[in-house]
Amino acid sequence: MEPQIVRIGIKPLPLTSALVKSDRLLVQTLTKNGYSCVLLAITNPRYRENCKSYFQSFKDSIKEGGFGAVPGGLKVPFPRSNEVNIFTGPHTGTTIGMLSPWIELGANDPLINEFSLQVLSNEIAYAQFLGVRKLLLAPPKDLNHLAVFTNSLNSILHKFSDIEISISLPICEDPQTNPATGELIPIIDPLSTWDMWNTIRIHCNYHRNLTVSLASPKQNIPEHVVNRWLLEPIRFYLISSSRFIPNSKGYPVLNKYNQLIIWKIIQKKVLDPPILLLHGVDKESDLIANLRNSSLEDKSSQAYLSVDGNKVYLGDLSFLEYLKYLIKSSPSHNQLLPIEEFTLKNLAMANLDRSELRSIKSLQTPLQPLSENLNNATYKVFEQDQAKYECYERAMISSLMDLINLPRFQHVRNLPNFGATAFNTSSLTVTEKGPEANVQQFFEYLKILVIGPGRGPLIERLFAAIKFLNLDLDKVHITAIEKSPTVMVYLSQRNQDFWNGKVDVVNADVRSWKPQVPTQSGFHLVISELLGSFGCNELSPECLYSVEQYCDPDNSIFIPKEYTSFVAPAISPSIYTKLLESNDLSKFHACYVPLCDEYDTLSSKYSKLWTFQHPLRNGNMKRQAHTTLHCHRKGTIHGLLGFFQAELYNGIIISNCPTGSGPSPHNLVSWLPFFMPLEQPMQLTDDQELAIFVKRDTAPDRVWYEWSLESYIYLALPSETTISRSSNNSSSVIDQPGRLSMFSSTEQNGTSRSSLETEEYQVRVRTGTTRIHNTNGMFHSMKL
Repeated sequence: MEPQIVRIGIKPLPLTSALVKSDRLLVQTLTKNGYSCVLLAITNPRYRENCKSYFQSFKDSIKEGGFGAVPGGLKVPFPRSNEVNIFTGPHTGTTIGMLSPWIELGANDPLINEFSLQVLSNEIAYAQFLGVRKLLLAPPKDLNHLAVFTNSLNSILHKFSDIEISISLPICEDPQTNPATGELIPIIDPLSTWDMWNTIRIHCNYHRNLTVSLASPKQNIPEHVVNRWLLEPIRFYLISSSRFIPNSKGYPVLNKYNQLIIWKIIQKKVLDPPILLLHGVDKESDLIANLRNSSLEDKSSQAYLSVDGNKVYLGDLSFLEYLKYLIKSSPSHNQLLPIEEFTLKNLAMANLDRSELRSIKSLQTPLQPLSENLNNATYKVFEQDQAKYECYERAMISSLMDLINLPRFQHVRNLPNFGATAFNTSSLTVTEKGPEANVQQFFEYLKILVIGPGRGPLIERLFAAIKFLNLDLDKVHITAIEKSPTVMVYLSQRNQDFWNGKVDVVNADVRSWKPQVPTQSGFHLVISELLGSFGCNELSPECLYSVEQYCDPDNSIFIPKEYTSFVAPAISPSIYTKLLESNDLSKFHACYVPLCDEYDTLSSKYSKLWTFQHPLRNGNMKRQAHTTLHCHRKGTIHGLLGFFQAELYNGIIISNCPTGSGPSPHNLVSWLPFFMPLEQPMQLTDDQELAIFVKRDTAPDRVWYEWSLESYIYLALPSETTISRSSNNSSSVIDQPGRLSMFSSTEQNGTSRSSLETEEYQVRVRTGTTRIHNTNGMFHSMKL
């Protein structure tokens, strides 16, 4: 699908709607003025009064033992023609419905709750009849009874399966002002409104038709709050006219922080952007009054509609024009990392429809190049990553310089001053000793092996490195082993047309390949491009280990030299929703590479798991790690994000780890993170510790990962708490006589009993745990 056009809507004042009288005329006039859609209340105050009158009569009848005493006797009347604001017509396609804000879905009184639920059902049923599919719902009034609210909402979502309900919430609590000093009081919990939304969404089991609409902030808010909301299904972004300030020419503009929020939202959600919804532009305010009464030359921005000979003010179009300007200028204020921009661009070119983007089909399983052949389009996408190949070329130059400085390869040089300052990357680890070092006793090829060359970008860079160092190509022998027979046709053609047949191209699986001629053994440089998003997930260790027996035992270099896997807890409601909707629990035990899904890490750091180095010291490919991370902010863990960092050679690093500024180098775009989902999301409060266990296991025919999590908090216990020591001298806390608690002490074993009794004692309390996922690789594995 193409990047979606950002739409701008308007919410007229109820008075404006009443003065115009015709919803069709109002909507068509506003859309003609440039708005994409109009938000209108489904019913008017007459319906509210009618319902309240009925409810009072019903309550009175209960007291008198009338019809209200009959179970199920409450039947709220359906709105009549003079009680609705919207009628059938072509304009309903650009109309958004607003549900009555006066109802109390969260009322703890069962009667009031049932009454509110029936009013809501009547309004939604009428909107459904009109063809109005998107409805805005006011936030809950009483957070103490949020479960009541969500229970009512959940029943509505299941009753009207084709209606989308969007809950209107502030993006963040507004800071309060100290009346004594006039200073702003810091917000205690900036994520409180997100936490409310998260609770509602969890209670409704991540229902697809439940979305959120956010109101722009009055003050600047923390970046982590904006980033958290960017993960959510935002349907509308409401912008009040009160958020605008006049610029030097008197036109309305937004503060810088509100501009940045809008740019972030429309760029991050380019495939399905929320509607920007203006409101309050048709009411009296100082800014609007100045615009109406100003001496600005352009008076055409004032929108009016003539009704019964009277002019009805529809607002100043300067607000609309300013938002259009913000949208148009968005590309020049890029808020995306290169890898995000690259991925979204390629997804837009893939022409996926919206249903595909929202389904589990958009979750890509990691490539398995050993068991599957890649298609031409995949190769083309990977070859666009110039940053990666530039790093590879630098590593090739550095490694070749080290090899050529060995006495045995002096003859490969063409110039005496070869490679003295090539990119300043050479470690020059070998020093020539004496004049006899330049004397060659016999002719020896410098042998280079390229594993998995694909369509040849690594070979191109290798020739560029050889040319840069002015090496004698006749004294260099290059072998390339490619498994895929389909890409072999392309490789052979390039070898003939561009490489003058200088590459010995072999079609074989490197794991079972054996040298056929002497030049195919004793390799001094092995170059591969087998890294996956998690480092080892495309089975680079298994492939490279199989050729180590054919490398020079004294002087052999591998590019990459080593690679390390990292992990961090992740929040991603969109991924979890897709997996949940699959109705297949096995999907939670597979690994994925997220494409269009929003995700973020809940820890400020990521944790190292294991490292593979080449040449390997032994053939053991199994790994496991148990590590801990601290999560400072509340959130829901939906899985683990896996990353890697690889040292190609001599300090030349490539990595997809989230360093804040993105991967390393910054414009690396080849690897999205590796995602390992949780079957049951884990809830975290502020400042919790997370213990993560990840295992890489192997069998003769496959490799797989297993993972599990535990969460902890630390509690400070009073000094008089009784301490019990087990036989291995570890501490635990006794909360009842003779019974050990679930607490696990964080004190060192060497701490004396007397010091524990006189000082504050900290204990580590487990608050949550998950099952072990993908046990024995029964759901997901990489085939060997």
